[in-house]
Amino acid sequence: MRSGSRLRVGVLLIAAVLAAATSSMAQLRRIPAQITPFLDADAARAGSTVRAALKVALPDGFHVQSNKPRDPLLIPTELNVEAPAGVTVEEVVFPKAHDFKQEGLPEPLLVFEREFLIGVRLSLPADLPPGDLVVPARFR
Repeated sequence: MRSGSRLRVGVLLIAAVLAAATSSMAQLRRIPAQITPFLDADAARAGSTVRAALKVALPDGFHVQSNKPRDPLLIPTELNVEAPAGVTVEEVVFPKAHDFKQEGLPEPLLVFEREFLIGVRLSLPADLPPGDLVVPARFR
């Protein structure tokens, strides 16, 4: 592969919504979440870094626990990126969580509401062949 040749990045993140979101009353109840992947560029070079994001849109009135809930018994929001061989997940960035006061609890919950972005930074290997690269991810 010549130095400087471009790698066409296809669908970078495939969101497999396992347990898309949880409500405060029934943590295991699945609610529909619209997941949209974004890339910072249409193409990337082998040996470079790629930034991507997942936009998560929840129905009105719903929220999900943050990635670091205050109560260890609550299920955190997770994004598990299954990087292909040679690709390194450098960073996963969650947004700032918001306090959600729940009657009967001594502390507010830390939640993500309505729409939020989860960022991912990937490092591509220098010897990555040209073509589409699919990086599966599971949002829970």
